[in-house]
Amino acid sequence: MSAELELSNDLHDEDVLVIEVTPLWKMYFDGASHKEGVDAGVVFVTSKGEVLPYSFTLTEHCSNNVAEYQALILGLEIAVDAKQLPLKIYGDSQLVVNQLLGLYEVKKPELLPYHNYAKRLMVARRCRTRASTEDRQQTS
Repeated sequence: MSAELELSNDLHDEDVLVIEVTPLWKMYFDGASHKEGVDAGVVFVTSKGEVLPYSFTLTEHCSNNVAEYQALILGLEIAVDAKQLPLKIYGDSQLVVNQLLGLYEVKKPELLPYHNYAKRLMVARRCRTRASTEDRQQTS
């Protein structure tokens, strides 16, 4: 390495800018509709590896896909309140994840309001979405 390119730790009273990058939190969401009712679950994994689970029973009966969207929205709202954004989001619903990624069209009118609201929350909060089964298996 030539002398011109060598790094020096002698900064001669220069101002130093330090940028601390905090690892992203992860959010896993899941919704389920069954004859006894509708449940939504959200699990956050902090940048320190702490697991924060949330469980909800929804008051109105709905489809599994609506339950998935409601779980996602609940999780996003919790993350907004906790100021934990941006955020990596994982879900096991192929339909919901692919609709959020723009790979699938939202064809059912009853899903559109949930999809639009979730998208607005995610775009405004710089969330990243990806479909994954490997990370979900690690938290099981």
